[in-house]
Amino acid sequence: MITMKREKNNMKILDDSSAFYNEVVNLIDLDNYDYAIKSIRKYINTLKSPDDIALAYLNCGFLNDKLGDNTSAIDDFSKSISFEDELEIINQRSKDIAYSGRSNSRYKNQNYKGSIEDKRNAKKIRLLEIERFSEPNNFKIDYKNILLGTFIEIDLVPKYKTLIKASRIQNSKYDLIADYKKVISNKRKDEVIKKLEFLSESKYKFGDYKASIRAIRRAEKYY
Repeated sequence: MITMKREKNNMKILDDSSAFYNEVVNLIDLDNYDYAIKSIRKYINTLKSPDDIALAYLNCGFLNDKLGDNTSAIDDFSKSISFEDELEIINQRSKDIAYSGRSNSRYKNQNYKGSIEDKRNAKKIRLLEIERFSEPNNFKIDYKNILLGTFIEIDLVPKYKTLIKASRIQNSKYDLIADYKKVISNKRKDEVIKKLEFLSESKYKFGDYKASIRAIRRAEKYY
């Protein structure tokens, strides 16, 4: 009897959670980022799991970044990182997302050293995750998925649909790299990425953090 009550309570929590995230997705689709952030912040107070709290702050970080409030975005990403640090493993997503998100916001705030340090940490984290959890069925949403849009939204639970919507990056209509990518081979793309990553590393060693992060950001455009 107690087990059945517990299962019903768990189902109710899941239903309430799905309804909330679907509402936030609708707000994001309407470009109502301010209200989406307010809704998430209220919802955070009801959460217990460090994973769910971290994800909520992650969503706020991306939405504040869309609004151009880089300082609030950095604070949200930092809170997400802090809660993710309490977890050894996050099955559904990579910990590199929060670091890459904060890197972008720091770049916009002209904190180039902080931006490249975050990006380097993001890369280390993702490589570690791949090394430690390399099972074929261990799919994680990582920052590269976000850049490429290589996920099937219909297969994602509502809370991850929210993350995908919040983090989606709008490409410029006049992005010359995007046009160039269409006419070069995958081999050539890989060559350009490696060249830019090497340039970034060289600039980092000389303390030219602005050039270092710019090279990495340019490399990511070739994914």
